[in-house]
Amino acid sequence: MPEISPNHAPAPGAVLFWDGVRYNVGASDGLGNVQVGVMASVLPVGAATAAAQALALAQLQFIEDLRHALQSIATDRLIVRGEDQLFSLELVIATHTSSVITGAGGWIDSPAVPAGSYWVITSVCGRDTTTAPTEIVLSNVHNAVGVRLKHEIKAFAISESSCWSGHTYMDGGDVIRAQFIGGLALDNVRVEISGYQMTGEV
Repeated sequence: MPEISPNHAPAPGAVLFWDGVRYNVGASDGLGNVQVGVMASVLPVGAATAAAQALALAQLQFIEDLRHALQSIATDRLIVRGEDQLFSLELVIATHTSSVITGAGGWIDSPAVPAGSYWVITSVCGRDTTTAPTEIVLSNVHNAVGVRLKHEIKAFAISESSCWSGHTYMDGGDVIRAQFIGGLALDNVRVEISGYQMTGEV
């Protein structure tokens, strides 16, 4: 019979382990529970060790963080810090309106900004093609309140334009207004605007 190490088992119910040469008596704690010390892993290469699981969990956390950054799940839009400061252009605004003046000393309005849109207007021109006005006022009418962009006073010739350039911002329902002081009822007048439409993040 092969040798037992130590050379005697301390109890009839001792647990023996075979190492290929001899039997070894297993150790136990004070309650008689067998204690086994593992000196080397018998797991195959690539098995799910604690270190591999920790690495996988860290990578999954990165994916979760990215998912939380999505504006809504299953879309390709990301919420990016500072995105509201980025330039955005959805389409070009270049239009004009011609009609009869609203009355003596009256005005003409550009097309209103569509609901949910944002316009940046960079140039405005207004002219009376019937009468020579003495003043032309160009305004951004935002929420029914006119904000003056330019007020030019001079002896305008018929069809002579007063023009402004810069940046003025408009949202749904806003218009650009050209007022012709000195203009007469039934005058034909015109307002021209150009700029661009922005995209809006919510």
